[in-house]
Amino acid sequence: MSTFTKPNRPLTWLITGATSGFGESLCRLVLAGGHKLIATSRNPSRNPELAAEINARGNDSQLIQLDVDDRNSGQIIESLEASRIEIDVLVNNAGYCIYAPVETAAEEEVRALMETLYFGPVRLARAVLPYMRRRRYGVIVNISSGAALDGRDSMGLYAGAKAALDGISKVLAKEVALLESAL
Repeated sequence: MSTFTKPNRPLTWLITGATSGFGESLCRLVLAGGHKLIATSRNPSRNPELAAEINARGNDSQLIQLDVDDRNSGQIIESLEASRIEIDVLVNNAGYCIYAPVETAAEEEVRALMETLYFGPVRLARAVLPYMRRRRYGVIVNISSGAALDGRDSMGLYAGAKAALDGISKVLAKEVALLESAL
């Protein structure tokens, strides 16, 4: 049976949705722990303080523009890996919520929400997995919500998208374990 081995070096983290909320807090923890950080945001200029903090590290950490809704967003992984930046930890954190009754939401709003909360994370996970598998180490964290288990009034669209992310995360974990046991 094969095993994954944690590298004996600072890890390289890629965090989406890094310029506010949980993503911003996680970025600061990663930096404080001495790790390398690839922080991403649709709008990196949204948080100049975080950008300055990341740039001051000088350990190849960076804040870059990434829209997880872009169908080519997975290419960021390929680009980083091609430049010898090995992603050890992917945190799919980017997200937002539409507060509206399900029946009143426009289909374009529903599709946009699913792009950010479901398709974007799936795209990035699919892009990073071959590299992690080759190195025999990697962690993918998909940030979800209790709303996936118990949606609230006016949060049905968000709850549905997060439930989809939870579902694929559970299956992905099983698939990775099965493929690893076959090696």
